[in-house]
Amino acid sequence: MPDMARLEARSRRLQRKPSRQRKASWRRERTKRHLSRVRRKIANRRKNWHRHVSRRLAAEAGTVAVEGLNVKGMTRSAKGTAEAPGTMVAQKSGTNRVILDTGWTALKRMLEYKAANVIVVPARNTSRTCHECGAKDERNRDPRTRANFRCVACGHAAHADINAAKNILARALDGAAGRDEASETGASARPEAFALATSADP
Repeated sequence: MPDMARLEARSRRLQRKPSRQRKASWRRERTKRHLSRVRRKIANRRKNWHRHVSRRLAAEAGTVAVEGLNVKGMTRSAKGTAEAPGTMVAQKSGTNRVILDTGWTALKRMLEYKAANVIVVPARNTSRTCHECGAKDERNRDPRTRANFRCVACGHAAHADINAAKNILARALDGAAGRDEASETGASARPEAFALATSADP
């Protein structure tokens, strides 16, 4: 993703500004217009990134494998209720922000338009399963960083996203042969294949 920290910080400042301005004043209207321009710039920059990435992936491989993620469910608030308050709310909020800023659904839609073949596989346990031996265990993920993967069964170590990407690709190819787990979109597949890892962990 392009670095949009400055634009996002400006957007947050402008969101707070109207609360200190008089309603229906020209200053308040000017702030609203400025906020709209900043938000439009953020959206355009994200869309441009989606175009470039989807074009590159489609050019490098005719078949792209992606996880079938429930983005709406993944970005649900962790605050909970007064009777049952949530835990790790700040961390979950940060993860939600990363997911929404990346725009997985929009990227997948562009891939389906540009790539010859897009295979969507179930996301269940792709990040917990060892690609080398097939062992499935939540302890395979490092709880401190969530970026490291070490299999408790065979000792295989890799970056968690790379291990998950290999699992996604393997499932896509198996599903393409059996047509029971994976769903395909796009034009006819070319021989090459490329796995797109979409880990939800920050």
